[in-house]
Amino acid sequence: MILALLLITVSYAGLAGGQAWVSVGDIWIGLTDPSDFLIRVIRLPRLLTAMGAGMALGLAGALMQALTRNPLATPDVIGLVQAAGLGHVAALIVGVAPLFGAFGGVVVAIAILALLARDQGPLAVVLYGIGIGATCAAATAVLLLRATDAQAASALIWLSGGLARSDASTALALWWVVLPALVVVLAFAHRLSTLWLGDEMIQSLGGQLSQVRGLVLALVAVLTAAATLAVGPIGFLAFAAAPLAMAVTRTEPPALFPAALMGGCLLVFADLVARSLASVVSLPTGLVMSVLAAPYLIFYLWQEKRRFAL
Repeated sequence: MILALLLITVSYAGLAGGQAWVSVGDIWIGLTDPSDFLIRVIRLPRLLTAMGAGMALGLAGALMQALTRNPLATPDVIGLVQAAGLGHVAALIVGVAPLFGAFGGVVVAIAILALLARDQGPLAVVLYGIGIGATCAAATAVLLLRATDAQAASALIWLSGGLARSDASTALALWWVVLPALVVVLAFAHRLSTLWLGDEMIQSLGGQLSQVRGLVLALVAVLTAAATLAVGPIGFLAFAAAPLAMAVTRTEPPALFPAALMGGCLLVFADLVARSLASVVSLPTGLVMSVLAAPYLIFYLWQEKRRFAL
């Protein structure tokens, strides 16, 4: 309830705020008038896209953290977001649908990661994932050098992680992925809630470990690809959403739905900051999100060092 109210509050600010703030009455008129340009054409699709992508990345991050029992093993840290970016750029250059490129990049990255880190523990997942992410980033740079000027310009705008080109069709396509994923998580909530307890506990409770892992990886691949395709690579959101949600609500891990709500709040807020600063400096939402969330990674690592020192 706390996070739901927070998301409603941030969503209202997302509709009202920006370079020009509008009143509640103007928002209501804009929502009910199909011809309103500011609310219906610009701000509402952008809000829905930011909310959907944030929820998708927050949920994907919580699922990976639960599966590996490692807070660092999230799509943005272990290279899945970078793989989706590489797939998108490759698809753009080749001339195929970006959806297949982004999803294919994530699936290939997950397969390579699972093969390399098999039976080596959660730390190996993070280390191999960082290597995969760096490799995908380097490969993306090589592809951009070989692309035409128009292709490179389009890809660079997308790679910056922005919502400036969000429209109703983007938001609708994204929510066609996010809503079914939330329904699946709700349907399998009991099994997914045992992820943090460990493999032996899952098996003792009658769960099929391979099925649970397959379900989690499929959800992570679909959610990461859809969010990255809609808004570009967004760093540190998937990592920060679940820990911040648990800190606010005191929820026990894996905190899947709280992480989704917190992810939506974070990206909507980051986009509001980016739009509010547009008259001073033009910053993509992805950069603002990294500036806001990256210090939390430093704080987390410092806190873990203190905990082990004690």
